[in-house]
Amino acid sequence: MLTHPDTSGHPALDGAPVSRITSTLRQALIDLGARLDPLAAAADPDGMACEVLRLVLAAAYDTAEPGEQPGILYVTPAVAELGRQPVWLHRETPNGPVTARFPADH
Repeated sequence: MLTHPDTSGHPALDGAPVSRITSTLRQALIDLGARLDPLAAAADPDGMACEVLRLVLAAAYDTAEPGEQPGILYVTPAVAELGRQPVWLHRETPNGPVTARFPADH
């Protein structure tokens, strides 16, 4: 698990920042960033990965069902450019740090 360098809040996460990211997702975002803007990605791969994650998170939604605690798990639709995988944004506790990961990441 890595510390995510973008500390700004995400509107889709009710303003919460992503605190941690798995190495698998980070590498996939860096690779996608290199395809989208090779020069920017070469100059700042982590910065480009943060921008790509911000774009992906724009489609995230809270999965809480009626009667469940909201804000624990947000999910994006499957992203074709990330191997047709969704991105999960999970909190261990309400208002705790958000971890971004693929469903298969542990």
